[in-house]
Amino acid sequence: MNARAAARARTTGTVAAVTRALAVWVAACAACGPGRGAGYPGGPRGLGDPSWIEHDARGATHDTAPPRGPDAAGPAIDPTRIDDYDEATLRAALDALGALGDRAPAGKLALRLARLAHHRGDDRDARGLIARARSAATAADAAELSAALAALDGELVTAAVDPKLVAVLLPLSGPYAAIGGELRVAIELAPAAGTRWRYLDTKGTPEGAAAAVAAAAGQGAIGILGPVGQREAIAAARAAVLYGLPIALLAPSDGANPGAGVFRAVASAADEGRAVARLAAEDSFPTVGVLAPRDDLGREAAEAFVEEARRLGLQVTGQGTYDPTGGDVEPDVKAFLGLVPANNPRLAAHLARRGKAGWATFSPDIPYSLLYLPDRYDRAAIVAAFLPYYNVELRGTDYLDPARLARKHGGHIPQVVQLVGGAGWHHPTLPVRGGAAVQGALIVDDFAGELGGDLAVQLSAAFQQRTRRAPSTAAAQAYDAATLVAATREAAALTTGTGDPRGGFRAALAHAKLPDGACGPAAIGPDGELARVPTVLEVQGDELIVAP
Repeated sequence: MNARAAARARTTGTVAAVTRALAVWVAACAACGPGRGAGYPGGPRGLGDPSWIEHDARGATHDTAPPRGPDAAGPAIDPTRIDDYDEATLRAALDALGALGDRAPAGKLALRLARLAHHRGDDRDARGLIARARSAATAADAAELSAALAALDGELVTAAVDPKLVAVLLPLSGPYAAIGGELRVAIELAPAAGTRWRYLDTKGTPEGAAAAVAAAAGQGAIGILGPVGQREAIAAARAAVLYGLPIALLAPSDGANPGAGVFRAVASAADEGRAVARLAAEDSFPTVGVLAPRDDLGREAAEAFVEEARRLGLQVTGQGTYDPTGGDVEPDVKAFLGLVPANNPRLAAHLARRGKAGWATFSPDIPYSLLYLPDRYDRAAIVAAFLPYYNVELRGTDYLDPARLARKHGGHIPQVVQLVGGAGWHHPTLPVRGGAAVQGALIVDDFAGELGGDLAVQLSAAFQQRTRRAPSTAAAQAYDAATLVAATREAAALTTGTGDPRGGFRAALAHAKLPDGACGPAAIGPDGELARVPTVLEVQGDELIVAP
């Protein structure tokens, strides 16, 4: 039993003893109220198909620019006369389709532009357009395009594979250039092990990512590290498979295919949710709840948390969501706590007797001993502050006085709740923003910063010197991913020889291990996903410490 579990056991034992001693007195006091029960009909970060949106707590997580609608401005094109238009008109028509480039006639437009690029000797541009055409093919024109693209692809000049060259796909221009710049610094600080990095700009778009993959293939790269955003990653992975290029994605969402050479080299929101569920099981929390923002990251983390908790035999007794964009989370928090008078007869009766002042004295029914809030630090602090405001007892110290709790809650001992956050909570201002509500809260994060091991401290110092700011978790994960890819490439070169360097690199990545890193040891699992054990931090006073 670890220190946290032992402390909790001491508290639980004390509460139980006092509860027995106060049994007669409790019976004479106000009733405890109805049995505990709460739930929610469904919620974010787990609903539908996940996507990455801008999320400053994770640095590298973002969605690309919003797609243009079907009525976006662009020249009218007759699909039967595409060969009659000039290049500028074709470019404008293809650009007008934007991120919805899988609508006809995008594939035919890209094919015609690829032929023109090859005709003028720009095979690099032609490869990018071929990748775009393949990703834009529809069911109606897939067969026709496939044959034409294969024929054109065979005419392009193919560069010899350079076993030391790895292409790094990052958004180095456009709205996500700051993210790309931060990750580039981290990668440049990683031990290269003889690897030469070739930085290619995705511009933060799927089209840019596909073009960058084509450029990487044309320049003879043995493999790819990146890109960052979800739609960029999908486009890049599809193109990389077509070119036979192994790719280690930096996009933080589940999804890899080792057989096709697609790996993920950073943790996902779902990984975080599963790690929190394992923490709950290891620290003997039998009942758990989750309150997540209604966005893609919140949905993904919440669903993974619930699934893993149930797999581990925990009872998921509370699920809720809140709007992260409206500025007022209180109505959603009240609904999650069952504090809607129309749906809570005990609350309605209490308010009828005491009026508005009854909100300060009502004791809600809390059915979970651990509550997971997968959000960023600033909004999480606001959500957490509403919990004690509505008389939810949070574990802020190792010892809670049961007699005081009984007096406060009308004669019964309430459920004490352990708050847990993820990487988004890891910010030095959290203790100040959250105040007493976040004292004793636990934070599950891959990167402990200056509280971590030697490599974490070294990265923090070097990154600070280069940028005058501390590295984010995303930057630390990129540093480790680059270290892993470089070491794996070096090992593959020593064993594969010159026969099939990309195939050897792909096979080596499938079993890659990082003995130590800024975020600790890691390895690529059988599913092609990165696996590592995160660090657990605790809010203590005005600082974060590594939890005992």
